[in-house]
Amino acid sequence: MSRRGIIWLASYPKSGNTWMRCLISSLQSGAAVVDLDTLGRSLPYAASRSWLEQLVDVDSSDLVPTELRLLRSSAYRQCAAQSLELLKVHDRYDATLFPADATLATVYIVRDPRDIAPSWADQTNMDLDAAIRQMCDAGLTVSRGGPSFRTQTPQWFGSWSGHVASWLQRAPGPRLLLRYEDLLAQPMQETTRLAEFLGLPADPSHVARAVAACRFETLRSVEERHGFAERSPEQARFFRQGRAGAWRSALTTQQAERLVADHGVVMDWLGYR
Repeated sequence: MSRRGIIWLASYPKSGNTWMRCLISSLQSGAAVVDLDTLGRSLPYAASRSWLEQLVDVDSSDLVPTELRLLRSSAYRQCAAQSLELLKVHDRYDATLFPADATLATVYIVRDPRDIAPSWADQTNMDLDAAIRQMCDAGLTVSRGGPSFRTQTPQWFGSWSGHVASWLQRAPGPRLLLRYEDLLAQPMQETTRLAEFLGLPADPSHVARAVAACRFETLRSVEERHGFAERSPEQARFFRQGRAGAWRSALTTQQAERLVADHGVVMDWLGYR
């Protein structure tokens, strides 16, 4: 893909978006070990105030949420007119925020909501029951304040099910769906799909080196040595466990059943039951 426009790297929070960006960064740079310090510059966060302000040369600190949404939409059109950009995004899809004329494609990475809940609770320093309630809140909006999100504009996440459906059913252009669990179990196959979709080098030796450079243990070691700017103040570490099915020991039976009751239809659709 060599045209101008935006490829959205979209996901609900704690679904593996940063891991996916690390793989993309490594694929782009000769399968090198990822420099976490530059990840936010090479593959920016679409809700980053600093990135938006630099792009449009506007101070966002005094803008109200409705003005920020207009600023973001305008910034994305400006960005798309200049170059090909890959942008991380956690908002649910909304055509007024993510203009169709700025969109080339979407890569959507999804994860079992039962594994998201403990990770989301850790990042936001809330208890598990509160995290589970948030994940079924269709109106969930974050970045209204607090140390975790003060560098970001307000973002409408909505519920996990609504988020998945918004991107996979309504986002324009080609879409690639990746499951976190498949990326763990079959990293070569899934990373090759990702590389081919993005038009990046996809020969087996190149992909194998990128996969090795982005093993969870490697990324955690890099974070321990050099830190990671995207880690929230509440988190001891960003790269925590990096495995599928940890919910079985992290959630009570009642908590797991609540998530299935809230999201079972979409979980079935994605093969999570």
